[in-house]
Amino acid sequence: MDTQSSINKHVFDKARCAVIDINDTEAIEAAQEALDMGIDPVDVIEQGFVEGMRTMGDRFEEGKLSLVQILAASKTMNVGIEILKTKVIATNENTGFFGNLVVNY
Repeated sequence: MDTQSSINKHVFDKARCAVIDINDTEAIEAAQEALDMGIDPVDVIEQGFVEGMRTMGDRFEEGKLSLVQILAASKTMNVGIEILKTKVIATNENTGFFGNLVVNY
């Protein structure tokens, strides 16, 4: 794995863990770190924040989490995505947001 891939993976993992840990501060840090490093914000959303929610959803389906925890994790994801949203729209003219859904058209 090259250095850039390793750096990207670190940021993706940080975003994913922020959602799993329901840590708004860590979500903000991960999003800002991605922007500072020039990492594609759509990648951070998909490979970081969304993966964290996927893990939380799996745990919910297994009966390991409550709905309240899922909603809190969703709020944390939104905090991180909100920071990335402006950059996504500015750099991808064929991209739009519908709630938290990123759409390329």
